Amino acid sequence: MRTTTDLVRVAVTATLSKNGKAPDRGSINASVRQCVADAVAGSFGSYPSHLRDRMKATFFGSEFDPQDGAAAASGTFEFGLPADLFPPDEGGFQLLVSFLAGDVFPGVAKGCRWDEVRVNHVDLPTSLVNEAKRCFRDHSAHSITGVRNRFRLDDRRPLLAYSLKPRVGLTFDETREMTLAVLDAGFNIVELDSKNRMLGTGTWKQWLELGVDAARTGRHVTAFSPNLSLPGDRVGELAAELVARIGPYGPPVMKIDGGLDGLTGLQAVRRVLRDDATPIVTSYPVLLKRLASVIGKNTWVDLLALSGADIVYPGDRPTFPDEERPIWGAHVEDWSKAADAYRRLIARDWPMPTIAGGVHAGHLHACYELMGPRVAYFLGGAVALHPRSPRNGALLCVAVLDHAAELADRARRAGAECAEDLPASLLGEIHRAGLDYQSPAAIFRASRDAPHPPRPFYRAEG
Repeated sequence: MRTTTDLVRVAVTATLSKNGKAPDRGSINASVRQCVADAVAGSFGSYPSHLRDRMKATFFGSEFDPQDGAAAASGTFEFGLPADLFPPDEGGFQLLVSFLAGDVFPGVAKGCRWDEVRVNHVDLPTSLVNEAKRCFRDHSAHSITGVRNRFRLDDRRPLLAYSLKPRVGLTFDETREMTLAVLDAGFNIVELDSKNRMLGTGTWKQWLELGVDAARTGRHVTAFSPNLSLPGDRVGELAAELVARIGPYGPPVMKIDGGLDGLTGLQAVRRVLRDDATPIVTSYPVLLKRLASVIGKNTWVDLLALSGADIVYPGDRPTFPDEERPIWGAHVEDWSKAADAYRRLIARDWPMPTIAGGVHAGHLHACYELMGPRVAYFLGGAVALHPRSPRNGALLCVAVLDHAAELADRARRAGAECAEDLPASLLGEIHRAGLDYQSPAAIFRASRDAPHPPRPFYRAEG
């Protein structure tokens, strides 16, 4: 008999109707059971008993409350799929995504019409997680501690990366000049941004030479990261060339975005390159929001990490008042939720979560107070939109984070509720760049009476 530890558990919300009315409980359960049975059996028909007994998915039950006179009934149900359907080394994660995003949920079953179907979460069994780690992370991918060690980061210093903007229009020479200037200003990585196809503006040899020049820039550890969001049969070969050429000078870094080829590309790199010949791979989960309703909110990031991503944006970074593109709610409860989500990844030590999605220099102090140094800041407009130059944008971000680290250390030693504001001279630079400053006091002191107030990272860890 299959145990629940061998199952991929899927929790679903749906709205069911029958002939324009809410079905009774018996009809609902029959329809849901038909859906769950078909998920593994692959047919609405009834198999002979000698096959049917081998194909049963596990139905954990449903919670629907049909009301008399209502047009439909909404509720949840949970079922389990046998983990041996989804072996990671044979494209199992890709199959799972296709499975849940495809036709596993019916339009009609047992006379009930299905609408507003949403997967709330997917829980992978430990056996599947461990198999994926064996295939794509052990002796291949990097932990947060490992990435920080490769870049020789001070305990108080976060990893800083520039996602190069604009995505189109720059020549290779312009890209090279901007890359070296930003790295020299104190950043650790310059990467070709998501959906950035600028590799076509220069030969692959030129990009590799830029990687060598980038690794030799500045007095700290630096890297240029090409975007290799390519089909798996190509990305493995290019990754091997990247490691061979850049490895003698510094950590080889590359980017594989979480798009349609994301899982396959990551897995290809981790199959080909292991132990000392493995690059640091960053990923932006391009499909995160679109897949959330069909595979659950966090599943796409989990699958990217289990496929070998070292540094990834987990979504839902803290948002602050008056942002033009809010990512998350800008109030006390949401700041706490965002910080807790990041801290869970930090505690696990993989993958390194990034702060991204429009953060600028005026936000960095508050972000540092919330998250601390074991995250990565992947900044785009914060650098590119500075009125003087990208180099000046990079210098401003570096200065803010350097002061944030010093002020956090001072607050921790003094037992203060949070750090003091940045010095007036630096606040002046932020305002002259046309940016608003988010004071830590506006988050921590103003929310002290909230039910679940956020805490600075040095208080949360204590």
